[in-house]
Amino acid sequence: MLEFKAVNFTYQENNIPAIQDINLTIKAGEFIVLTGKSGCGKTTLSRIINGLIPELYEGQLEGNFSIDSTINSQSEIFQFTEKVGSVFQNPKTQFFTTDVLSELAFPCENVGLERQIIQERIIETAKQFEIEHLLDRDMFSLSGGEKQIIAIASAYMLRPQILILDEPSSNLDFQTTNKLQKILAKFKSDGLTVIIIEHRLYYLRMLADYFWIIENGQLIEKYTPAQLINLLDTQRQALGIRAPKLFINPTPVNKKTTPAKQQQILSIANLNYKYPKSSKLAFSIQALQISNQEIIGIIGENGAGKSSFVKALCGLLPSISSKLTMDNQVLTKHKLIQQSFMVFQDVNYQLFCENVHKELLLKAKQPELLEKIVVALDLKALLHRHPSSLSGGEKQRVAIGSAILSGKKVIIFDEPTSGLDYFHMQQVIQMIHYLQSLNVMILIISHDLEFLNETCQRLLIFKEGQITDDLSQKQLTEFWQSFQNEKVN
Repeated sequence: MLEFKAVNFTYQENNIPAIQDINLTIKAGEFIVLTGKSGCGKTTLSRIINGLIPELYEGQLEGNFSIDSTINSQSEIFQFTEKVGSVFQNPKTQFFTTDVLSELAFPCENVGLERQIIQERIIETAKQFEIEHLLDRDMFSLSGGEKQIIAIASAYMLRPQILILDEPSSNLDFQTTNKLQKILAKFKSDGLTVIIIEHRLYYLRMLADYFWIIENGQLIEKYTPAQLINLLDTQRQALGIRAPKLFINPTPVNKKTTPAKQQQILSIANLNYKYPKSSKLAFSIQALQISNQEIIGIIGENGAGKSSFVKALCGLLPSISSKLTMDNQVLTKHKLIQQSFMVFQDVNYQLFCENVHKELLLKAKQPELLEKIVVALDLKALLHRHPSSLSGGEKQRVAIGSAILSGKKVIIFDEPTSGLDYFHMQQVIQMIHYLQSLNVMILIISHDLEFLNETCQRLLIFKEGQITDDLSQKQLTEFWQSFQNEKVN
């Protein structure tokens, strides 16, 4: 059993408590989902459970916390490791080795398990997670979704009593999310205590015992799945949470398109790329035209070539065989870099400054838009914060703000709603439509159906490095309807 009694925590660099007056009890074998607006304290709560507070994150911790009445905030970190497995919001931060097999073995080696036990667990875990085909892969060659699954499998290798997952679906395609759902169901049936921090709730509604809603560092509501589903949309949206049952509206009322005033077309011919040491092409695009008159969504399974394709458009991949033209001018690699901006799937790679204000203005070519962007993306309270101190969703909004201020002609978003609640997702939607009015060409890679449905007028579907479908706005209505009927429970 896990208990919090009047727990408060304030990070060393802040004056305002990250969590306050937390009182809760989680019984062994319960499946709990923590949700709420970005930056509300969900991740801080998880750091107390896995012992990273106060071991790694300094600050003032008050109140009583315990696991099975034997582990508390004064316990050594190794005692937490034996009982609690963790998967962070950014799984890359918890990898220790360079290949999948070694990564799975590492937790068990670290506690001194026998070689035969480790080998047996690797075989069992690989089968359960359906990752046998990844065991000989280099960690750096994996897609974001594949890394996410490996991180979960690695955390499970020690067979913990409690498993904490922070935004586990954020990098997963629809098929892999379904796989994750089955894995979590197995955890629950095995009696594992599961605590998930999540904004996308639809795949958890058949698994969760309770949804805890956190706001401003406090637990404000506790819902069963039935109670959450029965909330009015206005009540749910006021709490900043996504719908627990995914419904795709084929003609969303919030889609306000503002076409670019001056049309520009990027023409692509014979765009191919193969990573070093790989035997097959990462992607191959024979002919494609992209216009700034439509916001373009890009979907497909993890590892289908989506991110590689957009990196090529930004000039970030070497030795590309291609011909790209815009305004009747051939685009060299240097010109591609000059005119494009990419918001990475992992925004930690592109946050450099000591505070958010400087970060937004770094290389900004449209600084006059700063105040508008700060208000629209709800960044005013964060301007003097160090980017590394922000939550995942807050970092995402800062990176999006930097993209808008950059003044580039082509802006690409890779999973821009990762870590975002309902309220901030809507802000990003409005900002992207505003960006379109500035004559910007916009491409969005995302697995977030709700977001894509309210944002895009065209959809490119990737499979094994090829564009298998190119859907116009008229075709999208039929696509969303068929997707709802066939794939959404």
